[in-house]
Amino acid sequence: MKGGFSLPYITIQELRERTSMEEVAVLPDEKLQLYLDRATAWIHRMAQRKFYNETDPDLLTDLKTASVLLVEYLWVQDHNEGKEQVMSGIKQESIGSYSYTLKDDTGEESGLTGMKELDSILQSLIPKPLATGMFFSVSGPSRVEKKCEWK
Repeated sequence: MKGGFSLPYITIQELRERTSMEEVAVLPDEKLQLYLDRATAWIHRMAQRKFYNETDPDLLTDLKTASVLLVEYLWVQDHNEGKEQVMSGIKQESIGSYSYTLKDDTGEESGLTGMKELDSILQSLIPKPLATGMFFSVSGPSRVEKKCEWK
């Protein structure tokens, strides 16, 4: 591997092997490293934590997949040809003379991409709030003396 670049989640060589985009696979190592750095930062922002010491194989697989998909997403985002249509989430369908267009309601401010697989992984990395113990007290029988009067 030229330059010895790697990230905790995926190496440049693994990225080249896993990407489905030839345009990404042929990029120089230095350019791929920049994309990987951006992808890793995106993961960290979404997850609000880092996974440097992670050992869970399923989570590590998700981190690798998210890294590849984010690099591809960022590459397309950086190129103007078809950028608006590819990344807009707009879906168009025509049936005869009738046509309609839908847009996914995925706001950029959410950190999501509109890519279902990638967004699913990113959302799974967000820490879930822990249920805190519910404290309550149970009142026992009253200790107030009651007088019984028998008639």
